[in-house]
Amino acid sequence: MKNSITYSERERTPTQRQELIDKARAWSIAQGAVPGPAAEAVYARYVAGELTLQGVTDELKSYYANRATTPVGAGSPAAPQGTMQPEELLMAS
Repeated sequence: MKNSITYSERERTPTQRQELIDKARAWSIAQGAVPGPAAEAVYARYVAGELTLQGVTDELKSYYANRATTPVGAGSPAAPQGTMQPEELLMAS
């Protein structure tokens, strides 16, 4: 099945998408926020062409919102399977 996601000119190839993620990760780390395994899993899906940047943002927002509402000791939610969009971060680079 052909990928139905349309990427911008700056993110058409996996290499371009990886470069965008690398920049976003570096920016996050510089701000004191080290991406965890769930975020890295979502980033990998974007690089593989499974998600858009908006999808990455949506996935991560959902994941961290669910974590914030999960009672302590109730276990952590599974890694996100939707999308997250670090688009705001990438636009700043």
